[in-house]
Amino acid sequence: MAIRFAHVSDLHLCDGPDAEPGLSAHAYAVAEAMARDLARIRDALDFVVVSGDLTDDAHPASFAAFERLFRPLGLPVLAIPGNHDGPAAYLQQAQGGYLADCDITGRVVEIGAIRLLGLNTCLEKKTMGAISREDFDFVARELAQDSAARPVIVMHHPPFPPGLREFDDIAGQDGASEFSTLVTGAATPPIILAGHVHRAYQARRKRVTCFVAGSPAMPFASDLPFGDSPIRPSQEECRYFVHLLDDHGDHVVTAQPFYLDGTWA
Repeated sequence: MAIRFAHVSDLHLCDGPDAEPGLSAHAYAVAEAMARDLARIRDALDFVVVSGDLTDDAHPASFAAFERLFRPLGLPVLAIPGNHDGPAAYLQQAQGGYLADCDITGRVVEIGAIRLLGLNTCLEKKTMGAISREDFDFVARELAQDSAARPVIVMHHPPFPPGLREFDDIAGQDGASEFSTLVTGAATPPIILAGHVHRAYQARRKRVTCFVAGSPAMPFASDLPFGDSPIRPSQEECRYFVHLLDDHGDHVVTAQPFYLDGTWA
């Protein structure tokens, strides 16, 4: 049976007392428009993955805003924390309520022919990340399982850099090299879903592909796609990504545009 899911990331919802009005209003409007579009196509989806930075400020009101937008979808929403989520505040919120239903940190969730593994790569109040020994061992155990289900690793910091210096610096994480050796040596190559870098891209290393969803709320771009070209805020169409995995091993990824107030954001 084919599996279809949406991958979104870096919503940066900010509803706390220190929210910047322009930023918070725009981020909420973008997330609201995305949620409307997800609701429009929900009958074609099995679930939604959010690869971190649900919030910009890790405030309880911002996590409540996430719930307000995503609970009505009526779909499983599977999430892990991003660096802007704490991650301590996220993990505390995930002790109960709606976020507890969404959180897959350190868990395996099997849906159809795939097995999702949720990782927390975030360090408290740090932009850069790390893959802990506990998470490394967790992934190693799961990749060694004799299972027909395809492993899908969900993490905030992408393990394969995009090749643009400023983004490479932002995406840095301790243990990434060892982790890369682990996943590329697996008998069944995993799919990796990530965020953090506010520019959508795909990176392939041997048989493993990492899909980074970008940030519809705060996209960044550069004049050149690689090298030392500086990054800057970008005005571009809003989109998220829909994945289709079928029984034959085919994997199709479609960029799904959505509108903000009837026009491109």
